[in-house]
Amino acid sequence: MRPFLERISSRKFLTALAVQAGAVAAIFWPQYASAFNEAAVRIAALVVMLLAAFGYARIEAAIDEEK
Repeated sequence: MRPFLERISSRKFLTALAVQAGAVAAIFWPQYASAFNEAAVRIAALVVMLLAAFGYARIEAAIDEEK
């Protein structure tokens, strides 16, 4: 198992963190006047957040299995 500081400085983690930040921004600061569009953007942002988190966890699990 890799040390915590090594994990949070990896490109995988930083990419997942950037995706999460973008999704949070889309949830809280939508740019659309229509309620339907706003709801669609929020749902898409939540899906992206979940996929980024699951993807990062899966990659880290695969790396840990190799060691």
